[in-house]
Amino acid sequence: MMTVQRLPLQQLLEQPLEFVLCPPALRFYLTHGLVLLASLAAVVLAIWDGRDGFGLIHWVGVIFGGVVLLISLWPPSWSRQRLINLAFDAERLYIVNGVSGVAMALPRERVLAVNRGKLPGHDGAIIAFTLDLSLNEQELAQINEALGAQVEDRFRLDENRYRFGFVGNWQSRRRLLDTIAVLAPAVAVPSRDEPAGDEEDDWDD
Repeated sequence: MMTVQRLPLQQLLEQPLEFVLCPPALRFYLTHGLVLLASLAAVVLAIWDGRDGFGLIHWVGVIFGGVVLLISLWPPSWSRQRLINLAFDAERLYIVNGVSGVAMALPRERVLAVNRGKLPGHDGAIIAFTLDLSLNEQELAQINEALGAQVEDRFRLDENRYRFGFVGNWQSRRRLLDTIAVLAPAVAVPSRDEPAGDEEDDWDD
């Protein structure tokens, strides 16, 4: 059986893929453009309004707006590739760390189940779905090392079964779940892991 393999993200993207979980271009660039313009406007207005004397509100506008503006002008922040976290083709599944530009490949038959429920992530992000994967300890360690992640007890389901969570990357939830449904049968979210609140929200549209 083929084991987990590591490859550069750029090499992966040069291959024919059935799906790449990446932010939609229009929504991504439009949002970044609006943030850049809003932060620039905040800095300009704060300086203009404070030309006769700077108060606390002016410093807040300059500092906060300036920090956001610098982040918006930082070239890597405009790269959608940095947000890629999953891809697959006819034979392999690729778990991706877009920030470090690394992908971990494993056979698609290692996907045991697709969990369509939303879960709270360790960093506050909402996990859109999870995949149950068949992995031994060495393979799990390799993937977590590439992701810069640690093993979470709540996602360790069995000795050789681990659950990986993925954010939605601004994708339409229904379309995203329909796309990943081809990987494996769906399973229910254990009640102890369900986040508070209604499952149906604006992201489901």
